[in-house]
Amino acid sequence: MESSLLNINYSFCTPHLNDLPLHKIDLPSNHQFSPKRLSDYSSGRYCATKALEQLEIKDVIIPIGKDREPIWPEGIVGSISHCDRLTGAIVAKNTHHISLGLDIEEIGRVTPDLWDLVFTESEKKYLLGLSKIEKEVKSTAIFSVKEAFYKFQHPLTKTFLDFLDVEVCLEDFSRINVLSNLIPEESIIRNNRVLYSIEKECIVSIITQSEGLQKVY
Repeated sequence: MESSLLNINYSFCTPHLNDLPLHKIDLPSNHQFSPKRLSDYSSGRYCATKALEQLEIKDVIIPIGKDREPIWPEGIVGSISHCDRLTGAIVAKNTHHISLGLDIEEIGRVTPDLWDLVFTESEKKYLLGLSKIEKEVKSTAIFSVKEAFYKFQHPLTKTFLDFLDVEVCLEDFSRINVLSNLIPEESIIRNNRVLYSIEKECIVSIITQSEGLQKVY
């Protein structure tokens, strides 16, 4: 991941190898966890606690919210993601970042039969002009960036945005363009920044705001 992640603390691990002891995990009674889901969940919480320790925040439990989002300690924003190859978490003080979005996807996951559901016409046209290998990488990247953007924007707007409500800037993948008129023109989420890299055959995407903190979400 780029060194430009100023004021963002992060931790990554191989899933299922660093599971937290169950007494450090807050499992809601209304959630059913399969063994794999429990392993994914605990690996994600492990990374989150390691990232928080870099901010001198230790021995915390990170509960699940009503929308299945992690509930961070007061004054902290963050995001957790995992796939079969890699798990990670990012956190920051809310004085530095108004929100964060993280997504991890295995390259090649987004097959052409899904394109109509997740890509705009411009994105599909862009992908059709690429080689087979480039298609696998860039289609995964676009999908992952959109997933990270949803995690970034939802805590601020409480608005559901579909995959086709946003579009990746195809010139350099530097930001997300919000197409939906549900989001005000002056909203901070329109002024976003995309960071992504390839790690362990996965796309790791992070969304932050590209300007200072604003009141309009």
